[in-house]
Amino acid sequence: MGLFEEISRPVIYENKNSEFSYWGKGSSILLSNSHNSYWVTASHVLENMDGSADDLRIFPSDKSRISIPFNEKYTVSKGVSDDEDYKDIFILRLDLHEFDNSGDAPLITQDIEKGIMDADQLKQNDVLWVIGYPAESNSIDYDACKIINTRSVLRAIYNRKSVSQHCHELNFSTSIKLNDYDGLSGSPVFYMKQIIHEGEEVLLPLLVGMLLRGTASSQIGHFVSANVMSSVINLAEKHA
Repeated sequence: MGLFEEISRPVIYENKNSEFSYWGKGSSILLSNSHNSYWVTASHVLENMDGSADDLRIFPSDKSRISIPFNEKYTVSKGVSDDEDYKDIFILRLDLHEFDNSGDAPLITQDIEKGIMDADQLKQNDVLWVIGYPAESNSIDYDACKIINTRSVLRAIYNRKSVSQHCHELNFSTSIKLNDYDGLSGSPVFYMKQIIHEGEEVLLPLLVGMLLRGTASSQIGHFVSANVMSSVINLAEKHA
């Protein structure tokens, strides 16, 4: 793996009236195109924590101590159908002007114009990588009064299309043993494509989706295709 792992960010909130100022659980993704940069997670990550976008503290990379400013929010309206898992998307647009003035570390994002692949192109048994922050791997630094979020890289095998539209199923096949997958919702799902670069064979990390849910007992996870996220962003920019 490499630096691209840092596009996966823990979902953190700040509570100034608590002994532990930072709290929260869940995973998220930093994306960009030639116009803007975005933070993306599953809507239920915020809903389950009763979290507010105003209290979010998302850092642009591992070494940063200053959270990212946002200036716009996008969600997908849900109907009453059970076949709407793909609408479980929450997006914030980064305020790049303010970030340029206050940011203390490079912003690491996945380019959605060059670095994504429609999950429909995956074949059964393709190897995937889920990069997120399982809640059981978090620890507490009592001296600093904060939660330490530990990123995990989990190997998985592509299984098939899900019964839910635009969604897909994978089977976790990793040496990292988790009692449950709490905290992994919102994690980026990558496919490593072999390409020839300057005469050498290298692996190109392509984002194929975002994990929505899964169970450790079955070792099965469900993810929405990356092209759904890029479509929501393109539509938002078109009507901006």
